[in-house]
Amino acid sequence: MILVDTNVVSEIMTVAPSQTVIGWLNRQDTATLHLSSISIAEISYGLRVLPDGKRQRQIQERFEQFLAAAFKHRILGFDEGAARTYGDVMGHRKEIGRPLSIPDGQIAAIARTNNCTVATRNIRDFEECGVQLINPFILTD
Repeated sequence: MILVDTNVVSEIMTVAPSQTVIGWLNRQDTATLHLSSISIAEISYGLRVLPDGKRQRQIQERFEQFLAAAFKHRILGFDEGAARTYGDVMGHRKEIGRPLSIPDGQIAAIARTNNCTVATRNIRDFEECGVQLINPFILTD
């Protein structure tokens, strides 16, 4: 299972998304791709603070279509198991002198609890969290 980080979803919603990311997504078995409720929250907030207008509406529409088409029934929530794992992830990162943002800690905890690899551009943000990592922004073929 692969948990797609917020920055990958944001990339897909841009006017001219990275062809490397598009290619990576197209090579994946769709059933293995998951999104976290935290990423939905981050993107929803980002959309909310955009100025009202055509651009905001277009991005909102693309996001809703993307969720419905790409992640229907494959959204992982921040449940009790993830909440307990979150304490371990955040505590470890603080102990090693690399504190983590709350949303990234929650995403890492969801991934670890569900045995997911995290697909992200921000590899450094998720190192030392006990999860496998993949960067879809870098060609690997």
